[in-house]
Amino acid sequence: MKKIKIFATIIVAVIITAGAIVTADYFELFGSKIEKRLGFAEIRFRTLDKETGAIVTDVGVRCFQKQNMNACTRKESHQLGVVSVNIPVQRAVKKTLLFKKAEDVYRSIDPKMNIMLLHQNYHNPTVTIIMEDVYSNKLNEQTVEMPPRDWSDSASEHDEEMDDEINE
Repeated sequence: MKKIKIFATIIVAVIITAGAIVTADYFELFGSKIEKRLGFAEIRFRTLDKETGAIVTDVGVRCFQKQNMNACTRKESHQLGVVSVNIPVQRAVKKTLLFKKAEDVYRSIDPKMNIMLLHQNYHNPTVTIIMEDVYSNKLNEQTVEMPPRDWSDSASEHDEEMDDEINE
């Protein structure tokens, strides 16, 4: 009987000590630290020919903001006619020994980002997105119509320029 009381006392003491440690950590009595984490938000664009509605492939991207001329990277989407863009998002996570207390996003200087879709046979449309939508993952796949370039006009202009140079 005496062994059971001692054992029960030890178990209760361990449980109370563990509970006190967890409670003290929850109230940050042991301190906390802020950890920076780099993650990526993905945005997808379905690119279509504006005149025919056909899928446009091999589209590049260029993202720019104020003071940031290279604000994203292209990611392989593995889908025909879909361009994926990764935008870096840096987060500050406040942590204690056992708990993750808060998470905040380091906001960019410019609240907007311009994404230009590049293709040699099309005019390059620019899509402007709000960074707050990127941080909250509100953006899904967007459809972008790409207007084709009219090469016949530029070829005739080039031929006229060449004829003028030859005639001089």
